[in-house]
Amino acid sequence: MSDYKKDNNFLARWLAGEITEEEKKVFEKSKDYLAYKDILNGVERFDQPTFDTIQNLIKQKEYNKTYQEKKTKVISFKPWLYAAAAILLVIVSIRVFNPNQTVVTTEMAQTQTLKLPDNSEVVLNAESSISYEAESFLEKRELTLKGQAYFKVAKGSKFVVKTKNGDIAVLGTQFDVFSRTQKLEVHCFEGKVQVSQQKEQVILTRGKAVKSTPAQKLLLFDIQNQNPSWVNGITHFKEVQLKEVISELERQFDVKIKPGNIDSQRMFTGFFDHQDIKKALQTCFEPMNINYTFTNDNTIELRNK
Repeated sequence: MSDYKKDNNFLARWLAGEITEEEKKVFEKSKDYLAYKDILNGVERFDQPTFDTIQNLIKQKEYNKTYQEKKTKVISFKPWLYAAAAILLVIVSIRVFNPNQTVVTTEMAQTQTLKLPDNSEVVLNAESSISYEAESFLEKRELTLKGQAYFKVAKGSKFVVKTKNGDIAVLGTQFDVFSRTQKLEVHCFEGKVQVSQQKEQVILTRGKAVKSTPAQKLLLFDIQNQNPSWVNGITHFKEVQLKEVISELERQFDVKIKPGNIDSQRMFTGFFDHQDIKKALQTCFEPMNINYTFTNDNTIELRNK
């Protein structure tokens, strides 16, 4: 192992331009240099320092294993880059203890678009995560999903999405997967998708979808849209219990909704826009004759009219 890996302050000194010429030559010959340099270039593009999404940097670090050398520009040191050094040290630690696993997570009221090592595209909905083995992904295109994501899969070998409620296998296609609590729902927008749950398997083609039932059976139905509406900032529901609508509102707006005396098992068909919480509440609850009240900025109480 090179000496720079043993120096806890090395990355901070490198970012500050305080390493010696000898240290610089050794570091620039290492296999880690291009990866860290690319991460730094990404950090420099931020308008202001925001380091609340460490997983973004971890993801970039893993993707840079397929880095092709390109010219880099000299940048001036900014004081806040010491925070970037701390994050890079976290990445080093994660690499030591779990060298291959990449995890990307979204928080409440957050979505994220990313590319996998095979150039497949993933859009993560709020409060969701994917994990995969970065180094072996091109040989075995397999990942684990918690929550909801939209996939545009690059053509190639079999691509597998594992969830706790079932598995989805494709070759090259576009599809949406929702897997929360005990519910699984898969929409196919292009190509073919194989959905497996326990001993049951279903093949979906374009415009077809499937969802699990309380009896753990897969129910087929048709869809009309060309891609999932939530990617464009609108969540649609068709004959779902009101408690599912409440959960999704909480997820998209990072609020707590107290159902009060309403019947949360009532069925709901409709939609809400992610841009304005007041309009979203009005759209969902007024047709159901439900009043909503803000008790503070992040808590909403529901009552029957």
